[in-house]
Amino acid sequence: MVISSTEKPGTLKQPIRNSTTKLALQINYIDIFSTIEQTLKKQSGLSDKLFTDKYSNFFNLTFSSRTDDEYFYLLKLIVFYSGFKAETVTNKIHIINKHLPDYKTISFFDDKNTAVILSDKEMIKNRSKISATINNAKIFQNIVEKYGSFQKYLDSFEPKVSFEKLMLLKEELTYKFNYLGGITVYHFLTDIGLPVLKPDRVLTRIFERLGLIENEKQLLKTVIHGRKFAAETEKSIRYIDIIFVTYGQQGPEGICLSKNPKCHLCGLSNQCNHFQQIISKVS
Repeated sequence: MVISSTEKPGTLKQPIRNSTTKLALQINYIDIFSTIEQTLKKQSGLSDKLFTDKYSNFFNLTFSSRTDDEYFYLLKLIVFYSGFKAETVTNKIHIINKHLPDYKTISFFDDKNTAVILSDKEMIKNRSKISATINNAKIFQNIVEKYGSFQKYLDSFEPKVSFEKLMLLKEELTYKFNYLGGITVYHFLTDIGLPVLKPDRVLTRIFERLGLIENEKQLLKTVIHGRKFAAETEKSIRYIDIIFVTYGQQGPEGICLSKNPKCHLCGLSNQCNHFQQIISKVS
């Protein structure tokens, strides 16, 4: 699949084969994202100004200094959001905070505290997540004692210097903390403002359909493509993330859905593997 920069968004040339007979890809990230963005804007029914206002909070999210409590709060919630419907967790945040207030308090918790938390009928009754949060608090406390703050610990990796250093931090977090593996560690890095996106099922589904990745398990490749979208369009990677996610989520604006996608509204259907499969079945 070759997308020429001189073509209109959504157009597709025949793939070029190199000497090893593999497909040589020339991806026009600007055209792809522009088509997604404009289609989403049209589907939303919003004016350019209202559309910009709606997503303005995602334009300039950067890696900035946070307190230890702020970092642990994000870490705590990500554990509970992992694998659960967002609405389920969001509706229980006040109960989670009631039983698991801050890392200094939680770091002293034991099995008795876990039992008390689980006895609350309003609490999310997942022993694994509660135990993981308690264990993470102990690890977090040790890091703060060693480095002086969690911010200094993160800064010691110099994650903004290079992608390699960022990935070293990612590996370290996965090794140290419970539930920070796979998609979830990218979720944490995204939330603290580092230049990655969260390669969840929505993003990987869209990227696979566009032929950017071979299957939805290719998380790192999804992240790399997300960074390229940000670099080529000169837009915040958080903005890239939210636009793609909105494009693929259930809701009034969703188009590239898991089931019954609205291919007739998508300007990229000509280069979508899923759409081509539908056409081949019909024909």
